[in-house]
Amino acid sequence: MSAWQHNSINQMPEILANGISLEVDNTSFQGILHDNLSNKKHQGNGFSPLVLKSHSGVNLYRNDGVGINFEHIFNGAKEEYDISMFTPRQDPSILKQNRKNCYELRWPSKESKWGMECRMAYDLSSASQIDITFECTPTVDLYSHGFVAMMGASYMNSAVERKIHFWGTDGIRVGWIEFGEDLGKEFEVGTVSYLSTPNLPYDQESQTLNIIEHPQKKFIIPFYYGLIDVGCDIKTISDRLIYLVLFDQTDPIRFAMWNFFTNKFGNPDTHSPTWDWQYVIQDPKVGHSYGYRARVVVNPFNGTEQIWIEYRKWKEDLTLELPEQPIENAH
Repeated sequence: MSAWQHNSINQMPEILANGISLEVDNTSFQGILHDNLSNKKHQGNGFSPLVLKSHSGVNLYRNDGVGINFEHIFNGAKEEYDISMFTPRQDPSILKQNRKNCYELRWPSKESKWGMECRMAYDLSSASQIDITFECTPTVDLYSHGFVAMMGASYMNSAVERKIHFWGTDGIRVGWIEFGEDLGKEFEVGTVSYLSTPNLPYDQESQTLNIIEHPQKKFIIPFYYGLIDVGCDIKTISDRLIYLVLFDQTDPIRFAMWNFFTNKFGNPDTHSPTWDWQYVIQDPKVGHSYGYRARVVVNPFNGTEQIWIEYRKWKEDLTLELPEQPIENAH
């Protein structure tokens, strides 16, 4: 049974968070968008599944996970320790479809543990991409360290490897940087911030997992990508897809990569990383609105020049000033 009925061509009713999900079906993707309750067993709000039609029905995200999920709000303060993990997955949300291929989830401030009014809109009108608009308005001052961060997550399925790639620096050189590299018995995980952004302050007794930045690796251009193996054979390269995430800002954005899921041997499953991102508001003001835009692109991988083409298209669509493509790679 459909979760909604038409009121008019462009307006549909809001549905309170009571286990609602909406079917998603466009030229490239087919899947289900959930509120928190309808996907309560598998990380709550977001897409589960989201299948790529062109490649034998490949689910981009783990069957027991979720994609493009609003996951955390945190502020680096010990006083908010208990609400600095997973509250956007727990707070009531409202799911609706605005028009064909356009959906949104909204978190009312009165039901938010942070007193934060939030909205995430998903536009699947164009082939092979999802445009995301995130907006939020603080209604309570809980920011003793002068910032608040919102974090999104995608639990990937059949990644070639855990690594994300971006144009940035490792502290020695500038160029294509990998994050998630093996370090002996360990491997890189955590957060990557913009090159010129100061580290976030925090209390030692706060939830620090998602706060502490990598000390050397920094991004310069606001996008990252990973590779998906749709044929489930990492030895083949002709069936690889790019999973590219582009952002409309630099300073407030942070990338993150984690690898929590394990394989049948109990080791971290390198093919099921979590490719995350954060949006940081500096000096948040009660009653002021903030936000960002992002785009997820999924296409066959044809090399890094393809990424620069998507980046130029993103800049043109935004009509905003973003860092220029490096001279070394310009054509």
